[in-house]
Amino acid sequence: MSSKKYGRFIKKLNLRKANPKGSGGPDVITWPKGRDLEGIDLSFEFSYHTRTGNWGDQAHYHNFSEVLFFAPLDYNHPGELGAQIEIELGPEGEKHLVDSPTAIAMPAGFVRCPLNTKRVDRTYAFLAISLNQDYKDNVVSRDPAVAASSGEKYASMVKKMEMRDLKARPMGGNADYMYAWNGRNMEGFSLNFTWAFHGDTGPWHGGKDPHVHPSAEALVFIGLDPARPDYLGAEIDIAMGKEQEIHVFDTPSVVIAPAGLVHCPLITRKVEKPYGFTAISLNAGHETTWLGKGKFPWEKQD
Repeated sequence: MSSKKYGRFIKKLNLRKANPKGSGGPDVITWPKGRDLEGIDLSFEFSYHTRTGNWGDQAHYHNFSEVLFFAPLDYNHPGELGAQIEIELGPEGEKHLVDSPTAIAMPAGFVRCPLNTKRVDRTYAFLAISLNQDYKDNVVSRDPAVAASSGEKYASMVKKMEMRDLKARPMGGNADYMYAWNGRNMEGFSLNFTWAFHGDTGPWHGGKDPHVHPSAEALVFIGLDPARPDYLGAEIDIAMGKEQEIHVFDTPSVVIAPAGLVHCPLITRKVEKPYGFTAISLNAGHETTWLGKGKFPWEKQD
């Protein structure tokens, strides 16, 4: 742990070889929970998948809201998932096929799974964002009398994500390609998040930094190569607090910004390979107060 004042907010991700119950489960996984994330009401799973078959999970529900995101990993094909995954939703086990970057938002108490990967053309990622500090499955048995092999009852929960191509913008270290999701129109989802590919150096946010949010945020920097899970492919520095304390990292990491903590500028110093980034914010919309115009409010004015 860093000896700096804000060092505890920058954490290396523990990416480890998974031991899945089923053949379609993750190859490599990281799963930090609230106790690992400075006590914010969040846990998330990020995993790499290369194989077909059942993931080994059972029908279950959680006592908290959760979003599942099936994410692309190929920088050269950012709009393609490269896989087909079947998921069962609701007490009926209504089957839905995911074959493009997709988010599935499920409120507390909603029954979901099993998951079954039907086809894999290229490695894909799975991101499960849970609005709770801990994680527990409540396993249930579906009633065969209400089983449904297909249907549209829960289709509105399954959202194909639209990719934004941002490469034409001369914006330094900002995203080249990005997906974004928010819970503005969904009860119980104080959440918004992005999934993006970054491949260039320079400052982010166009000189508007530093900034602050009214809700906690986790900034996750992840490599795109499951064969080298500890390789980010870039060197990043971020300023934390009113003191603008600089922290530098070059491995997959998560930066925690509790509500009200000043953070950034964020600068990509070096890129060897494009990398992935997700910003997970505990608010239905992304509310930001930018502090970078002129002197910072906490500095003495002339």
